[in-house]
Amino acid sequence: MTAPRSGRAAQARAQVAELAARLMAEHGQRDYAAAKRKAARQLGFPEARGLPSNEEVDAALIERQALFEPEEQAAVLARLRRQAMEVMRVFERFRPMLTGGVASGSVSEHSLIELDIAQDDSKDFEQFLVNHEIAYKVQDRAGSMAYLIYAEPVDILVRMVLQDARHGHAPHLSLDRLNKLLANAGS
Repeated sequence: MTAPRSGRAAQARAQVAELAARLMAEHGQRDYAAAKRKAARQLGFPEARGLPSNEEVDAALIERQALFEPEEQAAVLARLRRQAMEVMRVFERFRPMLTGGVASGSVSEHSLIELDIAQDDSKDFEQFLVNHEIAYKVQDRAGSMAYLIYAEPVDILVRMVLQDARHGHAPHLSLDRLNKLLANAGS
């Protein structure tokens, strides 16, 4: 007896999510779309449709790390969140929101720290970077302006987003919430 079509599709999505998570964890792939397309190709699935969401890839990454490297993953997450807190304090006047893997917990040694700030602050933000001699590169990320800030040990990606988009469905943490999270993790 064969599985129903929807069951096969769900299984294929899960396989693509797992392989994409592996590509991100082991090979430093940061682009979800590219990781999902590559995973689909390697598994022999069509790339155009039925790909898992970024959240499904994040869940697979968290599950993979919990299984294969729980202590290392916890240490990387704590280190990245501490660095994110330091950076968010520097940019506090722009009310940054921590997003991406560092907010959700799906990180690897290749993860970036991702921050969102309101788009109407972009000119002030760029002037702030120049005045503080912070090295950066402007990028176009899916039609939105972003700044890649060169930092150690991990680079920072600051996206300019519309005010309404800052509180979408993706996990996000304010400086206050991140501070509380780190305080609770340390106890």
